[in-house]
Amino acid sequence: MIRVKAKMINWTELNTIVSVRHGDRLSTASRCRHLIMTAITTGALPPGERLIEADLGHALNVSRTPLREALAALKAEGVLHHDSDGLRIRQLGWHDIHDLYEMRSTLEGMAARGAAEKSSAAEKSVINSIATTEARLIERGDEPDKLAQHNSRFHRAILQAAQNPFLIDALNRLSHLLVLLGTTAYSLPRRVSSIEGEHHAINMAIQSGDGDGAEAAMKTHLSNALTARLELLSISDQQDMD
Repeated sequence: MIRVKAKMINWTELNTIVSVRHGDRLSTASRCRHLIMTAITTGALPPGERLIEADLGHALNVSRTPLREALAALKAEGVLHHDSDGLRIRQLGWHDIHDLYEMRSTLEGMAARGAAEKSSAAEKSVINSIATTEARLIERGDEPDKLAQHNSRFHRAILQAAQNPFLIDALNRLSHLLVLLGTTAYSLPRRVSSIEGEHHAINMAIQSGDGDGAEAAMKTHLSNALTARLELLSISDQQDMD
């Protein structure tokens, strides 16, 4: 693996992304955490990368205390871990990914059921609006990253509509680990139309108050998402060997 040094990353550009998303309301430690997470999400810091505290502190122009708070938070979330060589970005194996999606399927299936059975008319309207907009974005051929962002909004809206704070906490933790998977499944052209159909099925079940149908549709969606994710990893592994 070619090591990516922190000082080689365009932290100014990443800081702009964080500012657009979160404004100036973040503490120094929170900003550091979001910067590192954004670097991971964009691929600037790949899984398995070793993080050197001194390099990060210099690159981010922050003192040791807030940086250590940020790193501790990321360790607690499972994004970072210590090995014999120091602190690294966690690298998920195939079994890890299977386990992650199994848990995600269970929790998001519960969320879809909750959204169908407990959400308000306004919450159902939000979910429907997001699904409708997504269909338009897919039809006009928007970029995979933009579609992925809209996909996240769809899943978050369902989670909020389930009205279960414990479920929200559990899925938020899983979401931190999902960023370690890298490339979005929307980069597989044939997967895009499948996602639209799967989201439509989830949305229709929620709109009609069909808890069983919503849960089943979500689990089918995430089973297919796992298959696509493993295909992407196979492609990536093959490219690494070429």
